[in-house]
Amino acid sequence: MTGAMGVAGAKAEPLPRLVIDDSARDTTSKIWYALPSGFMAVPLERLSPSTGSEPEQQLEKVETLVLDAAPAEVREHYLGALRDVRAMAEYMQREEIIDCCMGMHLADDGSSAASVFTVTLQQIDWSPPKVTVLRAVASRESAANIGLLTLPGDNPASVADTLVREFSVPGQRPQDLYQCTVYVPDPSGLQLAILTLSTTAVSVRPHYRQMMEGVAYTVSFVDPMPEIERAARGGFSRVKDDIASDFG
Repeated sequence: MTGAMGVAGAKAEPLPRLVIDDSARDTTSKIWYALPSGFMAVPLERLSPSTGSEPEQQLEKVETLVLDAAPAEVREHYLGALRDVRAMAEYMQREEIIDCCMGMHLADDGSSAASVFTVTLQQIDWSPPKVTVLRAVASRESAANIGLLTLPGDNPASVADTLVREFSVPGQRPQDLYQCTVYVPDPSGLQLAILTLSTTAVSVRPHYRQMMEGVAYTVSFVDPMPEIERAARGGFSRVKDDIASDFG
């Protein structure tokens, strides 16, 4: 599990405002990070429940309601879409993806831009964190546009992006896909967090690159909530500095 914390900017003054997601207080969380507003978590475990479990029964009830409400001529199409969603959730879990969020944002021209954000947490053989982040980007098929980051606590991270030309999805016209990936090792050297954002809004890819680098500065493998709450009790005048320290 992960702990997600959304960050939004106040309109009156450029002071930070934290929106703490419920998952951030999950005692089983293994990683915490902050996302800009506009992202919604996808419940992978509930979309791919174990056989005979209560979540599976609830999902089957929802599927039945959807199919009963759908016109007869499109029921088969809806059923296929529901099967695709379950298959995708199962695939993500097999690939060690522990979190998935869908993003929807408005561009300056009024158009909408959709994105998918995923988090993978891999167990790795120990090596110095700086070596780990270099190996991670070097192992990519396209090792271009590589950047190295120094996170709070002098922890290293790396970032790389790529443009997939004419990405094709069944039933949709081919289009370009932009992907940006950030690699953040646990200071222990035994885990590697892989945060990836994918979007068809390729015209604003510098914005998404900057956003992902900002997210990297918020990643923590230790529960940051006690420190955040301590800062909040000290008054909002102190919160700004603490947020800058804790979340980049």
